[in-house]
Amino acid sequence: MDFAAVANAALEERAKLIGELRSIESDTVLSEAEKRERVEKIDRDVTRLEAEARDAVERGEREAEVRSLAERAGGLVIPGQTPEARGGQVDEAAELRALARGDRQAVEFDLRTATSGTASNAGNTFATTFVAQVIEAMRVRSDFFNKARVLTTSSGETLQYPVKNGRPTATQQTENVAYGKSDESWTTTSIGAYKYGIIVEATNEIIDDSQLDILGILANDAGEAVADKVMADLLVGNGTSKPYGWITRSTGAVNASSLSAITTDNLIDLQHSILRPYRKGAVFMTSDTAVQTLRKLKDSTGRYLWEPSLTAGANDMLLGTPVLTDPNVVTSGSGAKVLVYGDPSKYLIRQVKNLRVVRSDEYGYDRDVVAFKVTWRGSGDLFDTASVKALTVTA
Repeated sequence: MDFAAVANAALEERAKLIGELRSIESDTVLSEAEKRERVEKIDRDVTRLEAEARDAVERGEREAEVRSLAERAGGLVIPGQTPEARGGQVDEAAELRALARGDRQAVEFDLRTATSGTASNAGNTFATTFVAQVIEAMRVRSDFFNKARVLTTSSGETLQYPVKNGRPTATQQTENVAYGKSDESWTTTSIGAYKYGIIVEATNEIIDDSQLDILGILANDAGEAVADKVMADLLVGNGTSKPYGWITRSTGAVNASSLSAITTDNLIDLQHSILRPYRKGAVFMTSDTAVQTLRKLKDSTGRYLWEPSLTAGANDMLLGTPVLTDPNVVTSGSGAKVLVYGDPSKYLIRQVKNLRVVRSDEYGYDRDVVAFKVTWRGSGDLFDTASVKALTVTA
């Protein structure tokens, strides 16, 4: 199945529907009731096509990972044999199969093996490793993980990380007069390593089937479950026994009476509430509920501000800026931050290198089930407070 073709076809059809929306708004023959009925139908179709495109892209990515995994040399791990004895390379699939058979009690994988070392986001993942599949599941669940800065450490001690709260200013100097001083405003934040985990189960029948992709099952189940909790804390955590979230650290710059009352001018004001250098890498982040409101906003000529993506996997745009959605963004409440605008790369995600998988035969003994516990450690905080602002509502 050509997943790329399916995704692109859905996106092209979606773009046509967006064009129909614009023509409906300008149609002087239709009554307001007729316009509303057609707009609501098109909105439902657009949402359906978005889901089809997203599903095709994710299925295509999974198929590509399976094909890549199938190309790797198999082989069972010899109990007690070290990675060095196998040429220094860790065969993660063999390690997990040995764990599943009971030949090993626990395995640890280095998170750094999933990266290529680029500075922008601590590297791109290789799709053939268990660690990469867990991290990729986190990236798929939230685009924010892929855009933030990721720091992988070898241990979990608390880090004292600098936070920039202000910028220096220059002045015109008079001859033979001492320069004035303008210091940047700095504080520090403590970034620890909180533990997140999940237990996934497999029956002995599944384990005995050597053709089953135990690696993929564990990675997808564990990655998605851990990601949901981790990403919630990295976005809206309050810093008490959990990370400080990116949205939590944002400060209100623009206010609207409610979500439905947001205007085009509000968005422009929000964009210009942060300095131009930050706007180069900035994104909008909001909820799926708010997207329905934002898609209907127009400029002074009646043209929709929303720019649908025509490329599979790419974000839609608003005022020339990518739009990310996340279910953790609130939609109402006094002072609620319903829309955030800023540069995610100014947020630091700290992860500890070891992703630990432990087997237990006793956990599900009465059901003939073996349990696998997967643990990820990390935290996060914003290190430049001027890089993100929020649009709040009063109700």
